[in-house]
Amino acid sequence: MTATQPTAVMIRTAGLDDIPQAATLLTEAFLIAPVSQWLIADLSARSRVFRTLFTIELVEAIRNGGTVYVAGPVVSPVAGHFSGVAIWHPRGRRTAADPDTVSEHQIRLITAAGPWQPRFASLGRLLAAHHPWQPHWHLAYLAVTPWRQGSGIGTALLHHHHRHLDGHGTPGYLEATTPRNRDLYLRHGYRAHGPIRLPDGPPIWPMWREPRPVTR
Repeated sequence: MTATQPTAVMIRTAGLDDIPQAATLLTEAFLIAPVSQWLIADLSARSRVFRTLFTIELVEAIRNGGTVYVAGPVVSPVAGHFSGVAIWHPRGRRTAADPDTVSEHQIRLITAAGPWQPRFASLGRLLAAHHPWQPHWHLAYLAVTPWRQGSGIGTALLHHHHRHLDGHGTPGYLEATTPRNRDLYLRHGYRAHGPIRLPDGPPIWPMWREPRPVTR
């Protein structure tokens, strides 16, 4: 049997015009994930709410200091088409004295969650309690179109930003929501902690990656 060759991938920084497609891709990729089902049981409502939430997240990242990458095959039949999205946020050092305030961005997310606000708030509190205090880049979301998963797009997106992290000596952090995703990140230099246990829900693994020496 012949092994499948990794897809040649082109990666670029996303702009506001990419948000509708990126929000759709993220929704499709996370729609049936265990944490997603725990947040909103009804599939139709989940799809509708997720599309709104991901749109808010993308706008926030693009406009306010985060970085959104989109990736797809080098040769694509549709102009502007992409099959993967990664959302990264730079996080500075925090201390216990920092004010625990709710930002306008968080208010928009809570409002969009509608009747499922308690579940989203519970998830947010648990993740915040385990979030590192030292400066790092946080991989908030990494998604690949379901039928393109396993073709190397997610790995290419990771490598792309890891080069930036290693060049600046900056750690990376993320939360893996499935054992499969956890194992992927382990292969890319992350160490797993936890897991965090949602109330009557699935586990989540906080993961940390130290920067690697840059090879010249």
